[in-house]
Amino acid sequence: MTEGENNAQRDEFRLLDFQDRCPDCDVAVGETHLGTSDGGCDVARCLVTGLQRLTCRYEHDCGRDVWTGWWPGQVDCERLGWMIGPGLPDLNRLYTEATWDAERCAWVTTT
Repeated sequence: MTEGENNAQRDEFRLLDFQDRCPDCDVAVGETHLGTSDGGCDVARCLVTGLQRLTCRYEHDCGRDVWTGWWPGQVDCERLGWMIGPGLPDLNRLYTEATWDAERCAWVTTT
């Protein structure tokens, strides 16, 4: 593998590492993602459904999602042991096998 290919592979997984600022709306850890009035943030989640806020089609208040420094679902996958490899959460499994608990703001399983 060439140096350029190595760099590209590292960049591909960079979003899964802790980041001080949201990769889309650039808010810092602990700040609320930007709202929909300016196009919104692709990373922000609806706190009612757990899914992407920008594509939420329900007529409810999606809440004020805060940037934690981790990609949405990463911490839940680690807690559930659903990792593809070191630092690589199995988000597909999370969204198909877990249920969003709006009260806890976390993905949970019934087993």
